Amino acid sequence: MVRGLLSISIMLIMFLSVSGCTNNSVDHIKADYFDIGFGQSLYQGYEKVDKETVQSLVKAYNQIEFVGHTSQEINYDKAITITFIHNDQISGILVIDDKGIFQLNDDMNHYQIESDNEVYEQAIEIYNDVKKQY
Repeated sequence: MVRGLLSISIMLIMFLSVSGCTNNSVDHIKADYFDIGFGQSLYQGYEKVDKETVQSLVKAYNQIEFVGHTSQEINYDKAITITFIHNDQISGILVIDDKGIFQLNDDMNHYQIESDNEVYEQAIEIYNDVKKQY
């Protein structure tokens, strides 16, 4: 009995450690609206962006997968900053530049996004739409 429990415990620990190491995706968030900025500018999306656009950007965020950590710096002059708000609290922050280098929330680590992800291009379009409303 003890031997069986020990082997199950070892297998469980191995499974959890292996599955934790291969997770190269973001924690999923929800949002009611977002604020979006490019370079030094920042625009509030509250009541400026429809729910479909918010959910589209949330979906893009939730689908982010990354190659791993990188030592490359974010080019803040070309970076989009998105602050997602859910129930009047920040649910997530994404800073991503045109080369796919990004940072999440208050994490100081930089990551490289998968090359087939188009969240930056989508965010630029949304930023330009919000900017026109000001």
